[in-house]
Amino acid sequence: MTTTPSTPTIGRRRFIQASAAVAVGGAALSTPHPVSAQSDTDFEAWFGNVSNYDGVVDKRGMNTVTVTVGAPGNGGGFAFGPAAVRVDPGTTVVWEWTGEGGMHNVAATDGAYESALSSDAGDTFERTFDAEGISRYVCTPHEPMGMKGAVVVGDIEVGAETAAPEFVSREPDYDGWFDGVGAFDGTVDMRGREEVRIGVTTDDDAPGFSPAAVHVDPGTRVIWEWSGHVEHRLSAEDGAYESPEQATGTWGLVFDGTGISKYASSADGATMRGAVVVGDVFGSVHEISTAQLTVAGGVGLALVSPLAFGAFLWSRGREHPPNADAALEREPVDALQSKPRM
Repeated sequence: MTTTPSTPTIGRRRFIQASAAVAVGGAALSTPHPVSAQSDTDFEAWFGNVSNYDGVVDKRGMNTVTVTVGAPGNGGGFAFGPAAVRVDPGTTVVWEWTGEGGMHNVAATDGAYESALSSDAGDTFERTFDAEGISRYVCTPHEPMGMKGAVVVGDIEVGAETAAPEFVSREPDYDGWFDGVGAFDGTVDMRGREEVRIGVTTDDDAPGFSPAAVHVDPGTRVIWEWSGHVEHRLSAEDGAYESPEQATGTWGLVFDGTGISKYASSADGATMRGAVVVGDVFGSVHEISTAQLTVAGGVGLALVSPLAFGAFLWSRGREHPPNADAALEREPVDALQSKPRM
């Protein structure tokens, strides 16, 4: 069944009827209900009695984001997990019931959407958020216990701390690449996203890339965002790519295949280091040398893919190896710098 982006729907296990307050008036369901586009200065206070809130979880770059209903928290299965998420405009948020904590629903505080009450594990309710802003919601029966949540759409400033990143359960072998790199805390698991953003700065007490190492799926767009006053470029350890020299702005690549790509900043190549881990690097032997990329199983890490990726990367040519075990070489890459985001 096809639904309009603004219509609350449910799938996977069974359809939960929306409450009468939401269902009355077909026109109301067919018209997008934008969330507030203003900064929410009381955002932290809203979560004051929510025991499982530890910041806004960044889920940008994903078309669909799942939030559990009846997650552990507030003295039992009385929480949304995660309590607060940040998504891109156009993202669909799917709430999925765990069956814990009794009867729950999902009800926007501004009346924009509301599900029926359910206690059945596997039931889902979904909403597509097209407008930038902040949408708060509650479980009506358990709101006094702290069962509250929020969806932050776009780059709205909420004054909230960023939630702790999710690290991979098994660290790849970087062969000493991050020795002495203060910005490296571990590899952040960003698989499941179409786009990943990495901060680049030289102007604070801890210069470096944020996060320094990411694990992504093949085909993911990786975008670096410069901030500061020092012009510098990032370059691959093996010379496969190099960004423009800039102090502010963005630049990106599409990573494909399987492997580990290490890179460093021209401002301080010893301490400003990063890495992009692509695909399952533990499945077989993968290695990137200073000049070429070893191919495993006929698939290599295509540092640039000629995809419709705005104005970021274009490949000027590629040479395929004569067989699956040969080395894959890439010609130099031109990357167009995008305008800095305001």
